Amino acid sequence: MGERATGGTASTRTIVVAAENLREVTTDLFARAGMSAEDAAFMGACLVDADLRGVHSHGTRYATMYVRALRGGDLNPRPEIRPVNEKGATVLLDADRGVGHLVGRHAMELAIARAREFGTSTVAVRNSTHCGAMAFFTQMAADAGCIGFAATNAGVRMVPYGGADPVVALNPLSWAAPTDRGWAVDLDMATSVAAGSKLQLAKERGERIPFGWALDEEGNPTDDPDAGMRGVMLPLGGAKGYGLAVCLDILTGVLSGGRFGAGLGAPGTAQHFQAIDIEPFIPLSEFKARMGQLIDQLKASRPAPDSAGVFLPGEIEHNLKEQRLGGGIPMTGVVIDDINALARELGSGEQVVAVA
Repeated sequence: MGERATGGTASTRTIVVAAENLREVTTDLFARAGMSAEDAAFMGACLVDADLRGVHSHGTRYATMYVRALRGGDLNPRPEIRPVNEKGATVLLDADRGVGHLVGRHAMELAIARAREFGTSTVAVRNSTHCGAMAFFTQMAADAGCIGFAATNAGVRMVPYGGADPVVALNPLSWAAPTDRGWAVDLDMATSVAAGSKLQLAKERGERIPFGWALDEEGNPTDDPDAGMRGVMLPLGGAKGYGLAVCLDILTGVLSGGRFGAGLGAPGTAQHFQAIDIEPFIPLSEFKARMGQLIDQLKASRPAPDSAGVFLPGEIEHNLKEQRLGGGIPMTGVVIDDINALARELGSGEQVVAVA
């Protein structure tokens, strides 16, 4: 396959691939799983965007799992995303078991449109599914001249502060605002010390995880991703991460009438999307200029020893995307192998190949 590898076993080797090639093959997989051409193209773009930004934990490594779930009937390839309740700036959606990325796009587009009318908007979602990197949706809001917020409830893998049983979900959040630079300030974080999928990613790469991410089944700190996946994840900042996870479960699950807690409520995943139109407060140009002043002040800080300097949330990911659009995306070999194997299984002539 002409691979450009950086060592490791056959499965953990790194292959550099072109973003467009990866997007085309991924898009074809979703089309063959029953999605419309438009939705399949969006899924390809959304997952590859995560890889471009260095968020491989939520990128195309999920493509084969989603496609098999679509073909097996666990996900709906053509959902009827419908409003259950709506009043002014607020909407509750039923996602009809659609792939969460499509649902998130629909919900944030609706939030942005309502924010244009009312100044701000909140869209709650129930009966949804895994939606990948939340930053994609808040970036949509920032690109539209809004401040964006998004959250989802996730796998129940975390212990409550002071407890020993995994009854708290790893509920992530994202928050974004436009700037006068080429990138938005875009925070995307789990409420656990690390996202649960980062353990899976470490396993794929044959890497250990830092102590402090997870405990094994006996409650001992571990650097083994397998042991961590069988055990529990730890909350970010102790009691603070636990408290934030519970608050996000209220916003996503309790408020929407969807799933919440450890198996409470309706099945599926629950989500929460908000947009705040900036113009009713101050002109967008003034907001961006003020954001620029804030960025300049933060980046003027003297660097700490051995530090590369100060970066804003989303800045490193933006820089990586710019580099990888031209130089290719380093991908774990097992991910590319799985994508290519599924493409052959579905009768596709498309394959992901290494760049020269």
